[in-house]
This record gives sequence, structure tokens and C-alpha cells, in this order.
Amino acid sequence: MILLNQLKPAFLKLCLFCTGLFFFGCINAQYTLPVHAIQLVGGYSRHGSGDYKGIVFGADYIKYLSKRTSLDFNFKAMINDGRDLIIVTNNTNGTQTDASVRFTAAGVQVGVNGGYSIIRNRRHELMISLGGFGRYQSSSNGDDGYQIYEPLRTGQPTVLIGYDNRTPQRVYSLGGIFQFHYNFTFNNKVYIGLVPGFQTDTNGDAIPHLALTVGRRL
Repeated sequence: MILLNQLKPAFLKLCLFCTGLFFFGCINAQYTLPVHAIQLVGGYSRHGSGDYKGIVFGADYIKYLSKRTSLDFNFKAMINDGRDLIIVTNNTNGTQTDASVRFTAAGVQVGVNGGYSIIRNRRHELMISLGGFGRYQSSSNGDDGYQIYEPLRTGQPTVLIGYDNRTPQRVYSLGGIFQFHYNFTFNNKVYIGLVPGFQTDTNGDAIPHLALTVGRRL
């Protein structure tokens, strides 16, 4: 009986210790940050080579190597267009014709970014990333420009455009990209975010962008 009374405090301490470990484990499991994520990206881009406005869209798979470091395997596409405004006025009847030269540049790329999360918790993530990519791009008018022949010169009642295409219409290039990321997570799984970034490549294209992201952590 005496021995039993002596063991009671030790037994109670052991029970309290085990209970504490149990609750600590539950809390730790509840707040463990996911190590995988998939996301969709869509937003605005500007093709600096011709100052063309357009869109960017794509998808990413993200693998967290630690709480703060990650790898982002991504696919992106961009479509940008612009025009050189040319209006031809018919002096006889006063009508006007839009004879503008229109440009379109469309590209797809795949790449890998390395990311570092300055802040990362259950709700907020602020990250910077730097990566590389391979890109395929097709441009409607290339980079060679054109020559305008006006009616006074040609005798025709419209503007004529002359092309001298020397650069390729389709281009393969390698490039680098730098991005900021801010994500807000709703329930430790689904998140929305904002991604401003800038990229350039061996073709000399400079493309800033600003996109929204919608993702799910796994």
C-alpha cells in the first residue's frame, strides 16, 4: 500500500507527460505546412520588343524542399499584339480606311524556378524566385520592319506596304525569369496570389507580366 502511494505521483507525471506529447503531436500535425502545390496562372503581359500588350497563362507544380526553399516546374504561354496605325483618307468622297499594320507575337515556354520564401506560414507566403526556361515563339511580322509607299508615290488610292523578311518567323530561345510571389491560403490548402515578374531571353525579348494565381497545396 505504501509502495502504491509512492508510485502515484510518478504515474500521474507520466500520464501528464504522455498527454502533453499527444496534444503537441496533434497541434504540430495540424499546423504542418504542405510540401506540394499545383496552381493556375493568368494575367497581363507586355512584350517589350514591340511594346505589345497581351496575356500570360499557364500552370505550375511546386515542390517544397524545406520550409523556405522550393522548386517550381512551370508551363507558360503568352499572346501579345499591337499595330502601327495607318489611316488612308479618300480625298474624293472623304471616307477613311484603316490600313494599319498589325503584329502578333505568341510564345510557349517550359522552365524551372528556384524559390525562397521570406515569409511562409499557414496563411501568408511572400516569395522571390529566379529560374530559366526554353521558349518557342512565332511572330507575324518578324523583326525586320517594313516600308510604306504612299499614294502620291505609287499613284494608287491606298497605302502599299513593302516587306523584306530576313529574320526567321519562328524562334527557339533560352531565357531567365525573376518573380515575386504573394499567396494567401484559406484553409491550409486552397490559396490565391499575385505574381509580378520580368523575363528576357536570347532572342532579345523583354517581357514583364502581372498575373493572378489560384492553387491548391497537397
